[in-house]
Formats: sequence, C-alpha cells, structure tokens
Amino acid sequence: MYILGVHDGHDAGAALVEEGKLISAVNEERFTKKKNDVNFPINSIKYLLTLVKNEEIDKIAIPWIGGSALFGRIYPKREQKRRQLWRREIKKPSYANMLFTNFMFKIIQDQKPTSLWHFLGTNIGGYLLRNRLKKLGLEKKLVFVEHHVAHASSAYYASGFKEALVITLDGAGDGLSGSVSIGENGNLRRINTFKASASLGILYGAATIATDMRYSEDEGKLMCLAAYSYPTKIEELKNISYYDENKKQLVSKFGRKYELYLAEYFRNTILWRYNREAFAYAIQKHVEEQVLKIIKQNIKETGITNVAVAGGLFSNIVINMLINELPEVKNFFVFPHMGDGGLAVGAAYYVDFLENGKFNDKQIDNLYLGPAYTNEEIKNELEKHKEITFEEISDPTSYGAELIGKENKILLWFQGRMEYGPRALGNRSVLALPNDPKNRDIVNLIIKKRPYYQPFASTILEEDAPKLLEPYPRPNRFMTVGYRIKDEHFNDLVAAAHIDKTTRPQILGNENPIYRDLILKVKKYTGIGALFNTSFNKHGMPIVLDPADAVWTLLNTGASDMIIGNFYVKKKQ
Repeated sequence: MYILGVHDGHDAGAALVEEGKLISAVNEERFTKKKNDVNFPINSIKYLLTLVKNEEIDKIAIPWIGGSALFGRIYPKREQKRRQLWRREIKKPSYANMLFTNFMFKIIQDQKPTSLWHFLGTNIGGYLLRNRLKKLGLEKKLVFVEHHVAHASSAYYASGFKEALVITLDGAGDGLSGSVSIGENGNLRRINTFKASASLGILYGAATIATDMRYSEDEGKLMCLAAYSYPTKIEELKNISYYDENKKQLVSKFGRKYELYLAEYFRNTILWRYNREAFAYAIQKHVEEQVLKIIKQNIKETGITNVAVAGGLFSNIVINMLINELPEVKNFFVFPHMGDGGLAVGAAYYVDFLENGKFNDKQIDNLYLGPAYTNEEIKNELEKHKEITFEEISDPTSYGAELIGKENKILLWFQGRMEYGPRALGNRSVLALPNDPKNRDIVNLIIKKRPYYQPFASTILEEDAPKLLEPYPRPNRFMTVGYRIKDEHFNDLVAAAHIDKTTRPQILGNENPIYRDLILKVKKYTGIGALFNTSFNKHGMPIVLDPADAVWTLLNTGASDMIIGNFYVKKKQ
C-alpha cells in the first residue's frame, strides 16, 4: 500500500512512498506555470493517480498543521498575495502596515500554545483538505506531520543512513526555524529545536529583500554576490540571530521579526554604509558561522558523523560545501528538494515508516520521478508548430554530442522522466561546452537573462570528478553542494564556474544512461567528461514539463536548437 504525501502551501506538491521507497514526486508549479505555486496541488495528485489505483493508497500524509498554512487553507488568496509581494508584483505595504504585521508576528511566530494550533490545523484545516481531496475521489485517513518533522524525514529517509545526525533550518514553520534529531534504524528522535523568532532563514531572506531581490526565491543570488566582495563583518547581525553554544539555541535580541520590516532596517541602518557585495558577504559569512557551530557542536556531543540536512537554508551550496569539507563529517547528504517543495515527500516518508516500519538503507540515487512522453506524443506536438522544422534521429546522443562538442552549439535537451526538485539533472536541461567562457554569456543573453554574478552549474562524470575537483570528499548527485575546482582545471569548467573558482556539479554515475552516453561522446571532442548544465526554462518560469512547454521555450527565447526524444528541432529563421 502507498502513502500519498500532499503539501498545499508554498511550492505545493505531492508524492508517493511505498515501504521506504520514493515512487514518484512532482510539484504544482510545473503544471500551472506559476513559480512556487501555493495552491492546492490538484494537478500533482492527478498525475500520481495515473501511476497507482485509488484503492492502493492507504493514508494521506499532510505537512503543516497550523500557523500560516492554516490561514492559507482557509483563505488561499492570502498566500497568493504573499507570493506576489515577495516577487514584487504588487506594491509594498506601508510602514504602518509593516509595523502592525511585525507586532502580530511577535505574538504568533513561535505559535504558543502549540496545542491550539494543532487543534485548529487538524480540525479546520483537515476539514477543508478532506473536501478538496474528496473531489478527487480520495476519502482516506489524513495523518498530519509537523513542518520540521517532515523536513527531517525527507533528509533522513532519503539518505539511507541507518544512524544520522539530522539538522533542519529554514525561515519558519509550525513555530520553529530549525531542529536537531537523531535517526537510528528508521526512528527519528528530536533532541533540540530552534525558535522561529530567531530564524537564520528570515535574516537571510530579509537581507535578500534589502538588496532589491525576491524573498524565498533569490537567496541564491545573494550567496553568489557575496563572492565579489572583500572580507566584511557587520556586528549588528549578532543581535538579529546568533547561535549560543552554551544555551544550544538560536537567540535574538532584536524586535523586528517580519521579513519586510527587517529588510527596512537593513536598508536604513546598515546597507547605506556598505556596497551590496560587502553587505552580501557579511550576511553569508555570519550565517555560515552559525550553521557550522550547530553542526560541529552536535557532532561532538552525539558522536554521530553521518549528517543529513533539509530546510530552505540548506539550498545554500556554499554552506553545504563547508559542511561537506568538515573533517568531522564521515558522510553528508542534503535532501535535493530541501525547501518547502519537499515537504510532501518528507511527510509521506514519515507516515510510511510509522505504518510499515521498513527502513530503506539505500540512498536515493536519482530524481527522475515525473512524467515522461513518447515519441508519438512529441511528434504530435511538433506538428502543431509552423515556426519550427524537425527531423527524426535514430541516435540522439551522437547527434547531440556533435552539435555540442564539434559545433559548440547551445542545446535544449529533453529526455525521459522530468526531474523532481529545483535542479535540472540531464532530462530537462540546457547544455553546452563548459570550457568556452562565451557560452555562459550566450545562455544568459538568449535564454536566462540572469545577473552577471550568478554562475551556472555543471555535470561531471563520477570518474572525472576527482581529477577536476579538490577537495573531493564524496560525490553529490543532485547539485546541492559546491566544490572547489583545481587551479589547473579551472579553464575546463570556466563557463560553469563562479568567480571564487567553485562549481555546483551534478556528479553523474550510472543513474541516467542516455545523459551519461551523451557526455562520454562529448568527451571525445574535449577530453573532459563534463558539461555546462542549466535548467530548461525561460527565466522566472518553472522547468519545462512536457513537449508543449519545450517548444514554447524554444520559440520564446533566443535558442535555436533542441533535441527532444528522438527528434532534432530547429527554429526557422
């Protein structure tokens, strides 16, 4: 029997787990084309119901039991408006409004009494969810899972570690901004929690807003910008959020808790004294220091050296790189969809273990968990468009390798099942040679239109990674950890590298044979088993789902060449 996980908040989605194995997972944004969609994931659930029968689903696991999730379930437009505000699509609220919201945040942010939130979330929230699920023919028992339990479960059960130190850190959820747990033979035991009112995630998000970027979406840009600065330290940051090793707590001496209100403080009090790069550097270093303190202290006190992490703060690949390089860490795993988009998986994992008691000690090795399309379906879509020409090809990898390796083309690449999570892993990717710096600029000009300081990622064959990267403690399949490039090989990865000589690689083993074959054939031209790899989408849009999305992206960007299934597609002049 399957456990269906359903997350109906920020970056909504659904997942199926069976006896410790993740069967499929998708997010609503891919179907609706609304980045980080906050609505009930009706399309995601409908897709999963094409894979299993209704009667094969035992229970439905629901993350988030109270707080903002409850308000969002009662009044969905509130969550939609929050997202519009974060994306700067509507006018910023007045100072008086921010002051009032901050006052309310200070009252409810740590969500006391928890029992009241639990009651409201499982009763009022549960009633609304049951009605929505009933319309899909799903009349099952709902099991509610606390936000950070779901995050911890996603990290632990996907890691395959029988024993693990499990850390979660994010903005806020169910009154917490983080937790520390011990996983042992499938059981998760929480040993510490961090209050939402001292959140490192909200600090980082507010700093992102202060630098005129989008909250809960552009934090990665702030991280990238930090590499362009000279060393800078801002002492005031300790008052906002700081890890006290004696109390084993994140503490805050500051009264501003609402991200927009805190961002105003940054702008008016701190940012005017520094350039954006120096401010970004100080924020990044401060948060790095606090996270490393948490990791090191808990390893020392528990003696556990396998570390698994989840929560939006761990989308920061530089922090993850520093953890990965710690001599105290024996094994390290970041759940690939570490933000709230991964909560459905975590909740499903948790309930599945409660029900079945089976622990899968094999770490997940691929995320090809979404829809796939036949060549017939692809051809039917291609025939609808007069603006393109296409031809059927018998060997997409050989054809693609020649376009990339011999002709130095930028290639849109669409194969197999769609990836789960925020990273393209070779099935919905934009590919190019990594050793030509012009490719980075071309992709930015014709497709992405991203800031100059935001680098692209790479895919590196596992056997080539130790030659290119140092230190290289372990492979990472999902682009969740940064690695340092050896000086002598920087030019081999220059188009997929940052100014600090790091890259965010997908270390590819045998989990994607078609993609692996493509890279091996490109290697014959370059001598290096690596590709420039970024997500197949127009900037600001979700990664493409289906052939219609792929053709739309080809036609609405400056790209000209695409291989989709067994077809080579070219845009007419």
